[in-house]
Amino acid sequence: MNLFTTYGTNDLSRAIRFYDAIFSVLEQPRLPGWSSGWAGWGKNAGQGTGFWICQPFDAKPASVGNGTMIAFPAKSADQVRQFHAAGINNGGMNEGVPGIRNRYKPDFYVAYLRDPDGNKLSCFYFHYDSEMDEGG
Repeated sequence: MNLFTTYGTNDLSRAIRFYDAIFSVLEQPRLPGWSSGWAGWGKNAGQGTGFWICQPFDAKPASVGNGTMIAFPAKSADQVRQFHAAGINNGGMNEGVPGIRNRYKPDFYVAYLRDPDGNKLSCFYFHYDSEMDEGG
């Protein structure tokens, strides 16, 4: 299945700095721009998933949805921590520090952020084992 996601932004340059940082941690390169006013990340826009940001088409301010969140998989708990730190260091806001949560199974390691426009993101790692985590 080919899938892409788009979030609106009110400041494209600021959003690009934030998303360049977190997607660098997740090893997802910026895709070549196909249109002015857009930026995207992923491996191949035509074969898999992609993530894009732009100003809304209706020219109204971008806004966030209550209950809306996009989650990105990580290869390790350390990558989740790096994702969270990169986001915070590049204008993001903490919505939940990296770790396990009582509402999930103990092998689900996750962190939550809001991007500079207020959109909610998470990064997660399945099969977490605290005894094997040197950085936890």
